[in-house]
Parts: sequence; C-alpha cells; structure tokens
Amino acid sequence: MKNDVMDTSNVYSYEIDLSKFKLDLPKEPKKQKVAAKRYICIDLEMTEFTASQRICIPGVNGEVIQFGAVMLDENYNLLSEFSSYVKPAYSSVTPLINQLTGISNQNLEKADDFLTVFDKFCYWRGEGDITTFCWSQVDFNQLWSELEAKGKHRYDLFNVLHDFVDLQKVFGNLISSKKAVGLESAMRFLQMDYKGQIHTALSDSYNTARIFHKLFCTKSLDLDFEYINPSKECTINQKEEAEYSCSLASFLSPELLAQFGYSDSEDEVETEDYTDEAATDDLQILKDSPLAGMVNDEEIAGLCSKYKINIQSWLKLATEVMETEEMQVA
Repeated sequence: MKNDVMDTSNVYSYEIDLSKFKLDLPKEPKKQKVAAKRYICIDLEMTEFTASQRICIPGVNGEVIQFGAVMLDENYNLLSEFSSYVKPAYSSVTPLINQLTGISNQNLEKADDFLTVFDKFCYWRGEGDITTFCWSQVDFNQLWSELEAKGKHRYDLFNVLHDFVDLQKVFGNLISSKKAVGLESAMRFLQMDYKGQIHTALSDSYNTARIFHKLFCTKSLDLDFEYINPSKECTINQKEEAEYSCSLASFLSPELLAQFGYSDSEDEVETEDYTDEAATDDLQILKDSPLAGMVNDEEIAGLCSKYKINIQSWLKLATEVMETEEMQVA
C-alpha cells in the first residue's frame, strides 16, 4: 500500500473479496419511470364475404382491409396516429366496398397481411397503461375473430384486446338511447362536424377520438365504462344489428343498405310512432331551451325520434358539453 490507498490492480491474485471494501453510504431509492396514461381510438374498414367465404372466419362478415388508430395522452389530446392497408387472405374488394371506402384491390396488392399489420399496430401502441376505444363492439369482434383464424399462436397479440371499451355503448348510456347510435349521428348530437374523408379508417378513428375527448373532458359527466369481455360473444343477429349502427352503416342511404342486405323498415315503423303532436312538443322544448337558435331543431328532434331518445336527455348532455374545447395536438 502507498499513502494508505489500497492498490487493487492485482486484487484477484490476492483472492481479496472486494465486497468487504464497499463504502457504507446511504442508498437513494431507485426512481422508476412510470409510463403516462394513454388512450387509443381505432377503426377498421372491411370487405364483405360471399356466402361461400363465410366459413373462412366464423362469426364475422369479412376481412380487415384498412386499419386506423390515433393515440391520445393523459389529457385526451392527440399524440400520434397509425394507418395501414391490409391484404385480405380470402376475400376481395367489391364494387360496393370500393364505392364506399375508395379502397381498390390495387391498393391492397402490396399491403401486409393482417397478422403483420396487427403486429405493427401493437409495436406502435407500445406498453403501459393504455385503454383502447372503438365505436361499437363490431371492430373488437372482427379483430378477435381474425386473430383466432390467422394467428392463434400469437398469444401476445391477444393480450392487447383485453383493454378495449365500446365508446358507442358509453355514449348510448349517457344519452339514454334505445338503439345503438352511429358515429356520424353521435357527432350531430354533439354539434360536431365530421373531419376528413368518410369511410377511411384513420378519419373515422380520429373523429371517434374527438367524441371521446369531448365526453371525457367534460368533468361534470363523471363517466365510467367497462371493458369488453371476450367471453361474452354476441350472436350473429346481435352482431348484424350492431353492424347496422356502426360507423360504416351510419352514413349509408337506404338503397345502399339494401344492397348490403339490411332493411330500414324498423326505422320506418319507429318514425310512424313519432306523432306530429310529439314532434311539436319536442320542437317547443328545443325553442325554450338554452340552446335555442344554436342548433337545428328539426334535425335534433328527428335524431331523437330515430334513436328513441328523450329530448330532455339530449338537452342535458348538449348543455354540459357545449363549453368543452375540441381535441388539440399534444
């Protein structure tokens, strides 16, 4: 030793245990970086199976051909976006789907398959405290069914589906709707204009996020929700009813819906039940409300009639959210 400093350059030759020479200093607790809460809103565009193709993926009517999602931070503002075409394995884009979405078979020729795109989505999504919202359970059912058919071995991808919430159901409970409300109709209830190109997955997910932001930033609503339980599979009839009210069908004319095999006869019956007297009463309520002159009274009365919503329920929601700002870029 020199100057009371131990020379440890050749320590192993002396078989000295260095642990005995550790300084007895107070240890600071390790700081763990906690991931901030994030939210994701997704939307899918799909093909439609022919009768013979339905056996390929039981429980759904087609395959995903476009996947869109947006990510929000803990303050419900926009952080990032994800968008990708998806090449279907069993089906193709029909003229009707092309007309509605603008997606052609040529767009999908060089696209990744479903499993690859979903894997990329999971990478983009990341880990941490994340809740995912979709407009109707149809999109959730689609992802679950396609994963079971094409990637049953990828248990890690299934884990992502355990934090999904049906925002359409949250909105329906909030406004006391007797029917599932379409995305575009929900925006009209909230006096919001659709932004972007209708029937593109990214635009629909972005507008879903705008509704999510509007509702969850209105503190007085004190919203609660439950996660979709994969074990509670809906029947085919229930799924088709939900599909009628999802973002795609909410924009369709009766003629196009008929081509999909849907009928609006139920809506016609409900409209007949909405008497002139009831319509007059609702319009008077609107004219006497704090929102008088700020909304299209006839449009709101018609929407309330279509979805069996008490006009007072809509008024309560509309007056609470009217001061809530639009979603911003974080």
